[in-house]
Parts: sequence; C-alpha cells; structure tokens
Amino acid sequence: MRTFGNLLAFSPELWLLAGAMVVFLLARFAPGTTTTAALVALVGAFLALATQFKQTITILDGAFTLDGFAVVVDVVILAAAALTLLASRADVLPGESPAPAVPGFFLLATLGALLAASAAEIVSVFLSLELLAVNIYILSALARRGSGAISASLGYLALGIASSGLLLYGMALVFGLSGQTNLTAAGRALASVNPNQAAVLLALSLLLGGFAFRLGLLPVRWWTRGFEVGIPLRVVVFVETAGVVAAFAVFGRLAVATFSGTRIAYPAVIAVVAAVAMTAGNLLALTQTSVRRMLAYSGIAQAGFALMAFTDLRRVGISALLVFLVALSLTGLGAFGTVVAYARSVHSDAIRDLAGMARWSPGLALALALALLSLAGLPPVAGFFGKLLVLQAAVDGGYVWLAVIGVANIALAAFGYLRVIRTAFLDSPVFEVAPVRLDGGIRAAVSLASAGIVFMGLLMGPLYAAASYGRAALLH
Repeated sequence: MRTFGNLLAFSPELWLLAGAMVVFLLARFAPGTTTTAALVALVGAFLALATQFKQTITILDGAFTLDGFAVVVDVVILAAAALTLLASRADVLPGESPAPAVPGFFLLATLGALLAASAAEIVSVFLSLELLAVNIYILSALARRGSGAISASLGYLALGIASSGLLLYGMALVFGLSGQTNLTAAGRALASVNPNQAAVLLALSLLLGGFAFRLGLLPVRWWTRGFEVGIPLRVVVFVETAGVVAAFAVFGRLAVATFSGTRIAYPAVIAVVAAVAMTAGNLLALTQTSVRRMLAYSGIAQAGFALMAFTDLRRVGISALLVFLVALSLTGLGAFGTVVAYARSVHSDAIRDLAGMARWSPGLALALALALLSLAGLPPVAGFFGKLLVLQAAVDGGYVWLAVIGVANIALAAFGYLRVIRTAFLDSPVFEVAPVRLDGGIRAAVSLASAGIVFMGLLMGPLYAAASYGRAALLH
C-alpha cells in the first residue's frame, strides 16, 4: 500500500510525540514526574511497534518504509533510549537542578531516530536526521548549566551544520545524477551512470563526509573535544548508542538501495576509511588517562569496525552490521553507565582512580570489565560475535587486508582495556571510598546492559535470526 492512509503505521512515533507533549506540560506543573512519563511513552512506543512485526508498510507514498530492517533498528533505538533515561537521574551533580523538560527532548530525538531508520527517500532521510540532530543540540545545552556545556554544545552545533551541509549537497548530486528522490529508484538510475565521472565520485565523497561528521570519525573528533567533557554523560550515552545506531541504519539503507547495485567503487573507499578510523581510534584511546575520554575515542574505533560490514552488503554485511550495532549499544550503555555511577562517587574519571574499584563496588567493577571485554572484541561476550561477523563480511567482500587490520586492532584494544581492568581489580586503592550507593534507575540500566552483553554471547542464535530477517527485508 502506498497511500496516506498508512499514517497509523507511525503509531510508535505518535506515542513518542504525545509523550513529549505530556512531558512538556508536566515540566510546568509536576516537574518531578517527567522522567517517569517519558519512560511510559517509550514502553507505549515499543508495544505499538510489536504490532508491526513481519509486515512491510509503505507510508506517505514511499517516503518511509517500515520493513524488517527498520523494525530491528527501532527495537535497538527504543531500548537504548529507555536505558539512557533510566540512568539519567544518576548523572545529576550535587546541588544541580536539572531542567524538567529534558526527557521530552530525549523523546523527540528518539522520534527522529525512528523516522530516520524508516526513511526511504532523500527528503525524508534529511529531515529525519535533522530532527534527531536538532534535539541533541538542545539537550547538549539544556541538560547542564554552565559555560562549559554552552561552549561544547555550540561546537557540536557547528559540527552538525557542517554535516548537514555535506549530506545535503551529496543528496542533491544523487538527485541530479538520477532524477529520483526515492533511494531505490535512484539506485536503479545510477546503475547506468559512468561510475568514474567526477559528479559520482563527488557525491560519494560528500555523503561519506557527512556521515563521518555524524559518527564522529577522524579527523572530525578532534574538532569536538569539548563534547566529551562539557556535555552531560547521559547525552553522550544517547548519542553514542541511539544516535550512532540511527546514523548507521540510514547509511546502510542508503548504501544498499542507492549504491550496491551500481559499479561505483564505494566498498574500497569505505574500507580505507574503516582501517584509518579503527586504528587511529584505538591508538588515541590507549593514550588517554580519563575513562570517559578513552571511551569517547574508542567510539571512533567501533565505528571503523562497523564500516567493515559495508564491504559486503549483498551477503553477510547487513546481518553483521545489525548484530554489531546491538553489541555496540549494550556495551556503550554498560561502560558509560558504570562511569556515571562510579565517577560520581569518587569525583574523578581518571583511570588511576579506578584502583580498588573491585573492593569498594564489585558489581560496578564486574559491569565495567564486561563492557571493556566487549569493546575489545574478546570472547565470549557480545562484542566478540559482532566483530567476528564484520571480519567475515570483510573477507567475503574480498578485503582480506582489512580483516587483518581488524584482527590487529582487536589485539591492540585488548592491551589497553585489560590494563584498565587490571587497575580496577588488582591495583592497590589510591584512597578509601565509601560504599557506592546507586540510584535505582542506573542500577537497573547497568544490570540490564551487562546481562545483555553476557546473554548475547551465550544465545547468539535468536539475535542472528533477527538480523537475518532485517537483512532479507532490506535486500528484498
């Protein structure tokens, strides 16, 4: 069906929109209930999404496609947003009075992420990504007062404007070359275009550059150093989980629909970007003395690993990408959630101050160890299987050299993360720490993320079946 009557398929998004409106009203009359209201809206959106499994719905005459790929991505985004909100109360500094409207902007950002996962047309892709980005800009400035947050949010805004400009020009070139705004129709038109002409290469470069800004790849991460230290961790967690998943989902749909059926040499370009990103990200992470900054630079390396899946989109690539994104979301939530909880207790996020963590807070130390093992890609946790699949995608795509670099980076990352785990479990305490009293929300968020990291490794079959379902829907 390709009619406006399918607007009811937007029921998860409508739940989020209605929830945001309720949150903004409660922020004026009952400010202490806004987080709970936002969580209720997320649960409602998930239940609405559960009614749309195993069917493909075309909405607004092809502007959006709710297929198996979008459904799998939407589940990850909603779960990441819910766990971020659960942990958000613990990220409030002593004496700070957080803006009660913040959960409403989290819902609107999640709404943009869900729309982006389903967007199947150039205009809807751009508008959905902008809805996501604008609300993140607002969260960056609103979630915490102070000049540091304002400065960091302005830098992030400048980065976002650059990203939007590159994406817009790249999409405009795709439209100019194909005469189509629908991604699939544009791909069919580009199949007959000379892949070596300058306009095609420029369009590919602009689109890659725009998504590189969205994903914080090198060298653009250097332009936003203040983001990791000036923005509240709950916003960073949302960006590194739901935001990154949405960006990769859009890039995956765009690559499959528009470029995979052409002779354009996009896999070779992406392979080079992936190799540089994962290597530089891991090297930079190794040099950090702050856990927070180490995790931020590690995000570059993880994005590089995810890009490896794009070298083989027609076979295992999309399945590998979806599995990897699930692992990345769980790992990011577990790692950043642990940092939020423990750093608030010791008033420091320095790696050396993790000494004695296993004594003062064994549960948090175990959660951090699981997250770091998953980031490194060591068995038998979630990150191992995610990286194993993207390595297989690189080999199947004919990029064995990229897989070799990937294995080398797993060893490099393991060296750095095992150093942190040793500090937390074996090093003598630098100072005495009172027993950590965790907020119930962040305890639940970290526990669920840690359980997901473990059980995803033990029960890989159902997740891979879901990823294969999403792949089949996207390639149909």
